[in-house]
Amino acid sequence: MKIMKKVLSAMLCCAMAFTLAACSSSSDASADVVVMSENDLMSLDSSQATDGTSFEVIAAFKDGLYGYAEDGSLTLMLADSVEVSEDLLTYTFTLKDATWSNGTAVTANDFVYALQRCISVGSEYAFLLGEQGANIVNAEAAIAGEVDVSEIGVTAVDDKTLVFELATPCGFFDKLLAFPTFFPINEEFAEECGDSYATSVDNLLFCGAFELTTWDLNSQVVLTKNENYYDADVVQVNSVTINLAQDQSAAALQYDSGELDYCVISSSLVDTYSDNEGYSTINNGYLWYLYVNFENEYLANENIRKGLSAAIDRSDLCDNILKDGSSPASGFVPAELTTNSDGQDFAEACGDLLAANEIDYNLEKAQEYIDAGLEELGVDSISITLLYGTDEGVNDCATYLEQAFNALDGVDLTLVATQKQSRINSYQKDGDFDLSLTRWGPDYADSTTYLNNLETSQIGNNNYGKYTNADYDELMELARNEGDAATRESYLMEANNILMEDVAVIPIFEQGQAVLQSSSLSGLVHNAVGTPYIFRYVTKS
Repeated sequence: MKIMKKVLSAMLCCAMAFTLAACSSSSDASADVVVMSENDLMSLDSSQATDGTSFEVIAAFKDGLYGYAEDGSLTLMLADSVEVSEDLLTYTFTLKDATWSNGTAVTANDFVYALQRCISVGSEYAFLLGEQGANIVNAEAAIAGEVDVSEIGVTAVDDKTLVFELATPCGFFDKLLAFPTFFPINEEFAEECGDSYATSVDNLLFCGAFELTTWDLNSQVVLTKNENYYDADVVQVNSVTINLAQDQSAAALQYDSGELDYCVISSSLVDTYSDNEGYSTINNGYLWYLYVNFENEYLANENIRKGLSAAIDRSDLCDNILKDGSSPASGFVPAELTTNSDGQDFAEACGDLLAANEIDYNLEKAQEYIDAGLEELGVDSISITLLYGTDEGVNDCATYLEQAFNALDGVDLTLVATQKQSRINSYQKDGDFDLSLTRWGPDYADSTTYLNNLETSQIGNNNYGKYTNADYDELMELARNEGDAATRESYLMEANNILMEDVAVIPIFEQGQAVLQSSSLSGLVHNAVGTPYIFRYVTKS
């Protein structure tokens, strides 16, 4: 059965969510659903988690103020209502009657504690509370250690009333609140657990559609229906099992035998399964690109960077190598992420920035760029390396890039194979790379989820290539403080173009995924922004 993509509400701003539906007319509430994940989960502490697999498990056993409806649109969850001030700086939420799995009520303080904890533990996602995200009052100062975390603008007026105070308007604030970083944590329980909090099933509390009943590291997690959930009637299955870090070929065999209801398959299996009834492709939301180390003497040369970009035949890569629904990148902000105030897709409004800046595929032009760069550098050839993770499903892409770059006269490129965590922690964070094949998945439906990463202030954080441009930084700051949507968008579009003028990074492709879904499974919401899969509405006939 093909995956049916549903149009999102304006509230979600085309955040690329859709429901994976089947033609079943009845469901079995006692059914057990089994799906696979390509990756292991890294943390179930919502204040510290950073990966998609962790986010989807957390979102299964815990709700936020906002979440996703069955059609993928944004909807209130633990919040019963919200009032927004005229200046768009104060949000007052009234909470639903909901309980944790230990019987205690979910209160406004649970949200206050969670966000203070996010800053105090030094979470990688603490920036979402500061100027690059919600811009909560005093959050940026608290992140910098200039004020105590108790001074951030999140207040529990009483058990049911939660108030956020923002320093500047945030047009995507509701979308941020659907992200697990903003989910509640029971303070008393977490403090009793200490360092053991969220490290095992016994050291977690649940207030979502499911409870986590099994967590076998590097193997699987089992989520069982939470009978005390405030909206328990919506949960139509007994359990959801996620096989962690499962090999795609092994998953396909389990799908064939009926042991697996849903799985992702690799490009090498597409031809085998493309005629299967359960086969389809989805937009995964990730942008794959090359970080360029600007401290490398060769790559600091703009013509060399342009030459490398122009040497990549992105259409050929997507159509004949990846074959999984991936599409050629046209800039640093992918298509279908968000719409502008006039309803136009942000990336479409920007246009093909690679073509506009003459860094799309043109082999003759690529060689001209390289020749010009070599002359400027005063050398006959350059030797550079390309870092990639063998566990990230991009081996074929890395090999393709190796062949494309080495086809250029004067370029000698060598692949450096490692694994994802090593790529990030041992190479990127230390600046020990020339080119790094990496990806970014959107945390929320706004172009800043990408553009923020290349500000000068992010050097040492997500700006691994140490790119800097004062004009770019100024535009991002103007956008951050602009209340008029159209004016803000114009700043962001100009900033997006500057990145491609400078070849700050080299975009390659917007990732698709080939999937197999059992005809008996329906209601699995795929969300390409933030939390990859929502299991709340799953049914099985």
